Amino acid sequence: MVKSIEKMLKILSLYTMDRTSLSISEIQEELNYPKSTIFRLLDTLEAYNYIERNLDNHRYSLGFNFFRLGSIVQNQLDFRSVSLPIMKSLMEQTNETVELNVIDGSNRICVEKVDSPLDVRNFVRIGERKPIHLGASGKVLLTFLPENEKKQVIENLGNEISSYEIEQLLEEMESIKSSGYCVTTGERVPGSFAVAVPLFGQNGQMVASLTIAGPIQRLSDERERELIEILLKGATEINERLGYMVRS
Repeated sequence: MVKSIEKMLKILSLYTMDRTSLSISEIQEELNYPKSTIFRLLDTLEAYNYIERNLDNHRYSLGFNFFRLGSIVQNQLDFRSVSLPIMKSLMEQTNETVELNVIDGSNRICVEKVDSPLDVRNFVRIGERKPIHLGASGKVLLTFLPENEKKQVIENLGNEISSYEIEQLLEEMESIKSSGYCVTTGERVPGSFAVAVPLFGQNGQMVASLTIAGPIQRLSDERERELIEILLKGATEINERLGYMVRS
């Protein structure tokens, strides 16, 4: 199985901006694979819309699904570059760590961060994967997912946590959806807090969660209200730069 995937990836790597279609003979000449193997791999890719075959000249081009995946990557790169200056500003205003997270199945992944300058601070690694149902960042992502995707994630979580925990999570998500933010204390990391809000792209779909996090000893009721206000303003600025328009 791994060898087949490796061969498939080598075939896909032959495509360039100047070489947008390939024949089976050209692939064989480049990689020295049997024609039967090449045809089988291309047939699989075609079945999943990753490859399109021209019936007139029997040449193969990249399919729509690569455009879709490329658009996702481009969207992620866009919101990261747009968000980073504002994240730096949020860190300067609060002296706390600011991070961006995206959803990945039943997990959330940190894709960008700006560390607090203080010695005692929240610590997170870019690329770090954490359960989506623990902590403000993940709960915001789950709350603002499209309903069909949210339902699927909740069903998957049912294999990991109890039905009672699912009920508690659903109740909390209703509150998050109403307020537009989430605050958690000591939920994922003992002694820490997190305040998170969603970010939306031009199409109105959520693209990430924006989070301020730090040690719980720096969180009073007044400080919590201040952080929520600062974070919501920052998120509004990012949303506007991403082209998201709030409908009145």
